[in-house]
Amino acid sequence: MHQVVLEISGSRKVHVISEHATKEDALDKYIKLVEANKGSPITTKGKYSIRKKPE
Repeated sequence: MHQVVLEISGSRKVHVISEHATKEDALDKYIKLVEANKGSPITTKGKYSIRKKPE
């Protein structure tokens, strides 16, 4: 299980945007978010990333 998350800048907190069964599905969602943000993974609130779901 993989998650697409927004890492909040200036904090250790993350906001889970979505969860996916495979890394490929998570990558598709991540790419759509980056493209919607003018091609940048960095937003005003933080940075998009993919991570393996913590146990």
